[in-house]
Amino acid sequence: KMYPKAGKVAKLYPNRKMLRRALKYHETWAVENMPIYVDETPPKPLGYILSDDKPIKLAKPTIVRSNLAKWLPVSLKTTKLDLIYSTEIHGRSLASFYNQCNRYKNTILLIEAIVGNVTATIGMFASHAWNVNPASYGDGECFLFRVDPDPKCFNWTPDFSGIDNFESQAIREQYMVAKSEFLAMGANAEGTNGIRLDQDLINGESYSALGFDNEPLPGHDQNKFDIGVVEAYRLIREVDGKVIG
Repeated sequence: KMYPKAGKVAKLYPNRKMLRRALKYHETWAVENMPIYVDETPPKPLGYILSDDKPIKLAKPTIVRSNLAKWLPVSLKTTKLDLIYSTEIHGRSLASFYNQCNRYKNTILLIEAIVGNVTATIGMFASHAWNVNPASYGDGECFLFRVDPDPKCFNWTPDFSGIDNFESQAIREQYMVAKSEFLAMGANAEGTNGIRLDQDLINGESYSALGFDNEPLPGHDQNKFDIGVVEAYRLIREVDGKVIG
């Protein structure tokens, strides 16, 4: 028995061009209409390790540790502060500071800046260990801050202008400067620093630095200050108690 030949069957599925067009349309629609969720839950304050032989002062207020938790890189937010240097314990000198801090990366330095009758707590986060070094070092994870009063964080940003200015770039990349005579973070074309502490940890200064674009940390137009208490902290992981860095 002879069967008639089947006619041409119409395609019931879209071709590749139609699929690409549909996917592109829906992708654009999703981007434009997808609700954006921003987690505004304040971070948990950093904890701290308390012991009789290492009394802490500057990091004790909860507001200080809350702001530090907000500003630290994500990988360092669930950590505890462990005091490794204090002017009230180890003496007031950069030599003592370097001796206590030269083994640890990711340290937080808190400084009591005194201008007349006004006191501010300022500081810096260092991604690398503090060691006397003939050249500047560190990286863009370093940042400057003021935690009290009027808390503010000044993160480092690269130059996106597209202009090749090697001198400006060299100044911008002076993240950490560690000399026997002074300690500093950030720099500018005038030769001053985002923050700079002298050899005896008695006098300090703060000016706007390239990359950090900070205001004077003790307050508006308050470039020079006397140094009160200075404390440095390493970071300890909460989950296993190990030192980070």
